[in-house]
Amino acid sequence: MPLSQVAREQLRQEFHRKADAVFESMFGPDEEEQLITFTQRETRVVERGQELEAWLLEQHLAADQLAAPSEADQVRCPRCDELGVRDADEREPVPRFVVSRAGKAELRRWKYRCPSCRTVFFPLGR
Repeated sequence: MPLSQVAREQLRQEFHRKADAVFESMFGPDEEEQLITFTQRETRVVERGQELEAWLLEQHLAADQLAAPSEADQVRCPRCDELGVRDADEREPVPRFVVSRAGKAELRRWKYRCPSCRTVFFPLGR
């Protein structure tokens, strides 16, 4: 299910706060002395831009309705195609980290085990 209007607006406000912080890191009064050369300025822009990109990617991944299959969904093992079982030891989705073009991003997925071939996997969706 898509994000509710309230959740979407909360994300928008959080993004604006982050973007404001990035702006201040470039144009704030305390930054004048730190950003003198072109390389220093370029480095700051790239780093802060990647932080925003990674945050946007993480939020989009977290909002993906296929990221958290319900208990009723039949999740199949990617190795042997048998039905997987959600790991009972996990109380919430497991954080995983991927390196993307936007930088390092965190995504959370439920851990499943295959009773047949004993593979542990993190389904991407149905």
